[in-house]
Amino acid sequence: MFDFELGKLTRNTQISSTIQEEVLFISTPLGLKAVQRRRLVDEVLDQLMALIESGQYQQGAKLPAEPELMKLLSVGRSTVREAVKVLMHAGFLEVRQGDGTYIQKPVADLESVRATIVPQNLEQVLEVRRMLECEAVGLAALRRTSHDLQRMRALLDQRNEYLQEGRYAEYVASDIAFHIAVVESCHNDVFTAMYRVIAEGLKQLLSQLILDTQAYEDNTEYHEGIYRAIEAQDQEAAQRYTIQNLDAVAAWHSRSLK
Repeated sequence: MFDFELGKLTRNTQISSTIQEEVLFISTPLGLKAVQRRRLVDEVLDQLMALIESGQYQQGAKLPAEPELMKLLSVGRSTVREAVKVLMHAGFLEVRQGDGTYIQKPVADLESVRATIVPQNLEQVLEVRRMLECEAVGLAALRRTSHDLQRMRALLDQRNEYLQEGRYAEYVASDIAFHIAVVESCHNDVFTAMYRVIAEGLKQLLSQLILDTQAYEDNTEYHEGIYRAIEAQDQEAAQRYTIQNLDAVAAWHSRSLK
């Protein structure tokens, strides 16, 4: 069985009037907690993070093989792979092709894995994003072409679809691609090159934010607002929605530190 310091993972079967469904339980000192099958990837992320946080697996330790994780968690291959992919992008796991998946960061001396979730320079990252993206959406509202709008719309739809399906690695990639497409709509090659440097660091940051599945908030409404404002060539509205989006991330950061 899948034993570790915080408890152990077990299985049980819950019968409803219409369906028999296997439900996971986490045994902790506080008792059993049923895991509802609302978002499988969220549930698997939470349990894998608990395993990492327990300290049983040190840096360089190998996780159980994919088939074993599927069996222990009672989920499919795609769910396990998605969760591992997000943890890999967030910097907690390393996938070695043909070998296995390993813990990448030391965790035994951490009070909580959450302490490592947000980079120490997040405020600086958000400050630079605010400067670049506020200017970008203003220029994009003036200069965007019909082709630019089609690309932004396609990426935004893709982003929203991946989020709803719990395909978080693809969601993060599409989110970043959407913001890059906005900057590209400025039709300024130097601006685009500058933003791509920042965007490279966003994959890990956004992946880390998702790991706190209970606190993570969907900012789709702000992204939709940015798109509609650019489409309407409304610079003020585009910048307002951009600021709201970045403020939402900053607010999450503040809550995570409490």
